Amino acid sequence: MKAIILTTLAAATTVSMAGVTPFAETFETGTNGWLMGTFVAPNYQASGALDGSAYISSTADLNSAGPFGLTVFRGEDNFDASGDAFVGNYLEGGMDLITFDFRHNAGEDLGVALRVASSNNFPGFAVELPGLVASGEWVTLSFELSFFNPLLTIEGPPTPEAFEMVMVAVGNLQVSVDRPDGLTTPLVVDFDLDNVTVTPTPSSLALLSIGGLLATRRRR
Repeated sequence: MKAIILTTLAAATTVSMAGVTPFAETFETGTNGWLMGTFVAPNYQASGALDGSAYISSTADLNSAGPFGLTVFRGEDNFDASGDAFVGNYLEGGMDLITFDFRHNAGEDLGVALRVASSNNFPGFAVELPGLVASGEWVTLSFELSFFNPLLTIEGPPTPEAFEMVMVAVGNLQVSVDRPDGLTTPLVVDFDLDNVTVTPTPSSLALLSIGGLLATRRRR
């Protein structure tokens, strides 16, 4: 039933923002408008990422995290992060997968989440990982932007309409980490980020290819 409702809504919605095409932020030319969670420019590292290239880093005290975690990186429309290349309508272009390379040195495993929101920072939703991220090593993390993803939490009514409101007008991407259980004293941690990508999942890409093929055949 959800699939039918979501498909119907997507077809009926009038798109007001341009569709987003596959995008990758490698930070090879600088921090490119991305920020730490505190809205301060991150540190720029010219080499040393998972692929040996440049990356950005931030520092934060995990003891200051609230019940919804602590934001450690921000890519936001209002600050022209990545020239707003990731800003727009994700449904139109079939963009439903965000990945990035990530590292921390907390000394213990941490939960990591991605928040996706409009340029006004609401509405939004958060996507968690199924497991914790180990300390001291680069990993590539993937977040599927699907209404049917059990790890996705919508801020507001958990309806297809609320999910679609975010997906047709994405403006902010925020990386957050959870406060470790039992932490009561300061824990200052370094966080690293590289290769933020926005793409269709393989299944979505296949559907788009089939749709394009059918459209071509109809024109013939």
